[in-house]
Amino acid sequence: MNEIDEIKDYWLKKYPNVLVSLWTNQDKNRYFGLMMSADKTIDLDAGTLGDLISQGEAFLRQVN
Repeated sequence: MNEIDEIKDYWLKKYPNVLVSLWTNQDKNRYFGLMMSADKTIDLDAGTLGDLISQGEAFLRQVN
């Protein structure tokens, strides 16, 4: 299991009502994602894994 899968699994366990999809573009060293709750959606676009986590956690704080 890679880091992206670990982050996704953690978020899905902690926030089961949120849809989480994460992926990387290894050629450009970018991380992307989509997170959806019942009334909010966010597209994630980050240059580092830490930035991806930061964006995701900020979204999750809004829905909880």
